[in-house]
Amino acid sequence: MNESRILLLLCMSICSSFLGLYIFIEVKTWTQYKEYEETPFPSTPSPFNSADMVASALTSVTNSHIITYNEYLSRKEEEKNDNNRIYEELNFQTFYKAYLSGGIISSSSNHKKHDDKKYYNSTFNVYIESLTGIKLLIQNLNYKTKVQELKERILDIGIVNDTTSQRLVFNGQRLINTNELRNYHIGNNNIIYLDIRSYYEGGSNNNNNIIIKYLNSDFLNSELILQSLKMKNVNKSNKCEWMRIFLTTTKERNFIKYWPYSYHGTSTRNAKRIADDGFIHSKGYKFNFNHGIFTTPDINLAASYANTFIYDGSKYLVLFQNRVNPKSLIKIPFKRGKGSKYWVSPSVDDVKPYALLIKKIGYCK
Repeated sequence: MNESRILLLLCMSICSSFLGLYIFIEVKTWTQYKEYEETPFPSTPSPFNSADMVASALTSVTNSHIITYNEYLSRKEEEKNDNNRIYEELNFQTFYKAYLSGGIISSSSNHKKHDDKKYYNSTFNVYIESLTGIKLLIQNLNYKTKVQELKERILDIGIVNDTTSQRLVFNGQRLINTNELRNYHIGNNNIIYLDIRSYYEGGSNNNNNIIIKYLNSDFLNSELILQSLKMKNVNKSNKCEWMRIFLTTTKERNFIKYWPYSYHGTSTRNAKRIADDGFIHSKGYKFNFNHGIFTTPDINLAASYANTFIYDGSKYLVLFQNRVNPKSLIKIPFKRGKGSKYWVSPSVDDVKPYALLIKKIGYCK
């Protein structure tokens, strides 16, 4: 009888310990996620409509002309007999993935070297996805296929006029013509993003078809409205505030609301991208993935990599605001000062589009 009681008490003690540990873990996890719910822009946004401004911002990011939906309708009416121009709607999800800045992490612990001919000669397929939603399957490639050869295969399909207008991106890294696919660890069924660059601007004698991208007709509906947002701890001065346009629906934002915010600039600073500087700070770290998409929780650091554009006579900055997957996120401590200034995610799928941020350079009334 006593033995049964002792055994029962022992079981209850063990169960209580496990229950306590479970509650501790849940509370810790909840506390960790709770901080992610806090928006970096706590003030209530005020409406700010300007599709023209957004079109100018995206043109600066892509270096390819993007127009508003109203301009598209106007041009189509004026150019009824012009068959040289093709207008296609910009796909934001694809656009976003094509312009994230990433690169190879050479210190990766799972970086494998393959020297056997069987590996290099084995064939595989890749998917090509354009910024306007066109999807292609390119078959029978191998690891020694050069990027230029891949562009020629895309050219043969007939959706582009030449290879020079093709900008190919895989996992945040632009593909260089002379490199082989193995240099980017591209393998079977990977998705490569294609931006067809249009160099046509007025007076050109180029008679080939010109692809011009335009914004969605619902771009400025109630879900996707450019909004003015006040940053934390901003003094009551005439400094201009960041404005934001959501790139996701409310449902999508709720799905990733427990993912932390980060920021991303697509331009260069001192000839370096955010991925290049992030790679320098990540040297010496061991990663369990080969590619890295670099973002930062510091909006001021991201702003130093922001693209600039001119709108209505004023100069503006444009940034991506993201949500990043906390389960796969690696935080790199800043070497000069406190905090983690560079964050690394293993895939473009771990960095979700949240909003486009725009800020006027100078002072506002």
